Amino acid sequence: MSKNIGLIGRRNYLLKQNPRIEELKISFKIFFTNPTAVAGFVITLLYFIDIILVQFFPSFIGISDPNRYIYNFNNPVPLPPSSSHWCGTTAGGIDLCDAIIKSIRIDLIYSLFIVIVGAIIGLLLGLVSGYLGGIFDEILMRITDIFFSIPYLVLAIAILFVLGVSLENIAFSLIIVWWPLYARYARAQTLSIKQMTFIESAKASGTRDLMIMFKHIVPNVLPPIFVQISLDLGTVVGVFATLAFIGFSPTANIPELGYLTSLGLNYISIAPWSVIIPGLVITVFALAVNLMGDGLRDVIDPKRRSV
Repeated sequence: MSKNIGLIGRRNYLLKQNPRIEELKISFKIFFTNPTAVAGFVITLLYFIDIILVQFFPSFIGISDPNRYIYNFNNPVPLPPSSSHWCGTTAGGIDLCDAIIKSIRIDLIYSLFIVIVGAIIGLLLGLVSGYLGGIFDEILMRITDIFFSIPYLVLAIAILFVLGVSLENIAFSLIIVWWPLYARYARAQTLSIKQMTFIESAKASGTRDLMIMFKHIVPNVLPPIFVQISLDLGTVVGVFATLAFIGFSPTANIPELGYLTSLGLNYISIAPWSVIIPGLVITVFALAVNLMGDGLRDVIDPKRRSV
């Protein structure tokens, strides 16, 4: 008994001596005491589990071919949900549940790629702009002003008209549209952080600017950037699916939620489930990641951490 008490006391002592572990414990406590954030996290996790299963273990969930839709031209008109087709079917006799499970993977992988690449580009440009200032900062801010003056969906469509129709071009156009948001955000954070005492101390000790930016500023900029990524992911999924829905996805039998929704559009009056169910899948994911993002925002809020 005394040995166990000694081990527990030693563990508690080590936790107290390591402020990072204490900060991590506080972060988990704040996040997991927010029920809506936890619900958003669980739903988001289910979507990413779907990606893993479809990508690596499709046979485990009864998927024969994860890269294309399975048509059934014996019953090409959409059928309502039933025991054999849980979500019904859509145009061409495609089983809607099977198609949705396949399509989630494409939309989430592309959207995650868009947000992460856009965030990296914006972070690097905003970091350099905010830290160095001068003419580079002025040019970057004017460029971002141009981007923000045009509705992002309109700009993405204009870029796609130039690039052509493909999922890769949708992703590329949205990266072009999305990086200015992160550049502005990283610049604002950098301007605030570089005025702090520990940055002045690093400069006084002769630390090089590159080291200051990546060792001292970036770790402090990343937490709010991660929160913004979680909030943007749901929006990007919706925009990506919207662009595919209006015709910028190749019609070459690629499982994608926007294209899947467009298949049922001609039958919406007699088979509304063929449009509503894929739309709900997109909406639920967008809501879930936004709820999770709100929880992450609470985690980095100094007022919550001081309670």
